[in-house]
Amino acid sequence: MMKPLLAVSLVVFSLFGLNAFAEDEPRYEEGKHYTLLSNPVKTTYRGDEIGEIMEFFSMSCIHCYHLEPGIERFLKEKPDNIRFTQVPVIFNNRQEPEARAFYVAEIMNLKKAQPAIFERNFVERKPFRNDQDYAKFFTQFGMTEDEYMGKALSFAVDSKIKNAMYLTGTSAITGTPSIVVNGKYQIETGVVGGNETALYVAKWLIENEAKKAQ
Repeated sequence: MMKPLLAVSLVVFSLFGLNAFAEDEPRYEEGKHYTLLSNPVKTTYRGDEIGEIMEFFSMSCIHCYHLEPGIERFLKEKPDNIRFTQVPVIFNNRQEPEARAFYVAEIMNLKKAQPAIFERNFVERKPFRNDQDYAKFFTQFGMTEDEYMGKALSFAVDSKIKNAMYLTGTSAITGTPSIVVNGKYQIETGVVGGNETALYVAKWLIENEAKKAQ
């Protein structure tokens, strides 16, 4: 008969062994939880950064609006060596004014502009129609309409618009929000449990890939 103490020790060892083995197993699988893009897109992470999460989004997308609180939570927890980049999608030229507004806010460091645009779209239900609508809207942030238009049509913003077009087209995404990792993986948000969960899957994927590269 096995002694009680030995039996307990074997059970404890067995449980710890199983847990250790389970931790070594991948939690997410390519082809199921994330897919490889047929055309990788260029990334912007550099130096000590180990990867980049891109959120392809639109400020006129209600799902993106609902994801904003989740992004705020994620950014507070995100390691500094993982870059997070928002890319305003441009599927057609009607989306250019919105993308210009996003980049004007980014260049001018107007952190309150994006939440305010979301609120106007989905709380006040007053959608923007053109650049002039955004120019009037941005006066609440201390810009004149002429100053806004000057920034919106500047070379700096125009370059960013062209890059957003390139990223949207090359990634071949079809909807928003879409999470792309290191320019080559797209998270299947419906499979992993939703848009906010996808951010943490992206973090895992980057850290896992970096670990394998060591």
